[in-house]
Amino acid sequence: MRFRWVWLFVIMLLLAGCQPSYWVLEKDRIGEGSPDLEIYANYLQMHDDVKGYQVFTILEGRKMVIVSLGSSEKDKKLEVSDVKFSPKETIVTVTRKPAPKANEKNPYILIGLDKIEGDLIVQDETGDRFEETDYQQ
Repeated sequence: MRFRWVWLFVIMLLLAGCQPSYWVLEKDRIGEGSPDLEIYANYLQMHDDVKGYQVFTILEGRKMVIVSLGSSEKDKKLEVSDVKFSPKETIVTVTRKPAPKANEKNPYILIGLDKIEGDLIVQDETGDRFEETDYQQ
C-alpha cells in the first residue's frame, strides 16, 4: 500500500514539472500584471510605428514580454507557437495570424515567462528576429 502512495507522489511531481513555463495574458487582464504593462500598451497604440519587443518584470520576478507588430500589420494578430529554454538562451517564437477585425492600431501580445535564461530571442515563424524597442521604463 505504501508503494502506491510513493508511486502516486512521483507521478504528481513529474506532471507538475511538465507544465509550460510561459503563458499568454489576456489583454483585458493587463492591469493585473503591473501598471507599467498598461502604460506600455497605451504607448504602443499612440506610437503605432513601434515594432519589436519589450521586457517587464512582474510578480515574483517573473517576466512579461510584449511583442508588437506596428501599424503596417494592423490586420494581424500574434500567437505563441513555441518557447524554448536552454542555459544559453530563451527563444520565443510567435506566429502572425489574420485578425478577425482590426481593432488595434498596433497589434501586440503579452507573453509571460517564469524566467529568462541567457539571451532572449524573439522571432517569428520564419526565424526573423524582433528587436528590443527603445522604450524607456
